[in-house]
Amino acid sequence: MRVFLKPAPHFRPPADDTTPVIMIGPGTGIAPFIGFLQDRQARGASGPNWLFFGEQRRATDYYYADELAAFTAAGTLTRLGLAFSRDQRAKIYVQDRMREQGARLWTWLNDGAHVYVCGDAARMARDVDQALRDVVATYGNLDADDAVAYVRQLAADRRYVRDVY
Repeated sequence: MRVFLKPAPHFRPPADDTTPVIMIGPGTGIAPFIGFLQDRQARGASGPNWLFFGEQRRATDYYYADELAAFTAAGTLTRLGLAFSRDQRAKIYVQDRMREQGARLWTWLNDGAHVYVCGDAARMARDVDQALRDVVATYGNLDADDAVAYVRQLAADRRYVRDVY
């Protein structure tokens, strides 16, 4: 087995424990967010945490279901958006859940939320980025160019950080 290490120095929970955190981790991209939640719970972080997780089938692919239930019960995980693409006729992905929750997502962004994305770079990361721009455009009443600029500024401010592979 070959292992490749790639440092991601900015892919960590915010230093300010009151900062809202939005995590988007379909598939195995959820793994670092379990660590984020453990860290925030251990530090007693008061900022809300929202996780979007998706996979193909809930019955077989709901990774860390018990841990997520425990984080929710403890109040560490404030919101959980699930998308299991093969459990119904129409495929539903995390980016669809983001758009469905667009108004609330926009409110969290205005409240200073940091957004983290982890997982597939080939398609998911691009689709999630587009969904974020769509939410910003729709609920921020911005045109497409201004929405792109807004998301770029989030990234420049390290409030939008991606670890995609």
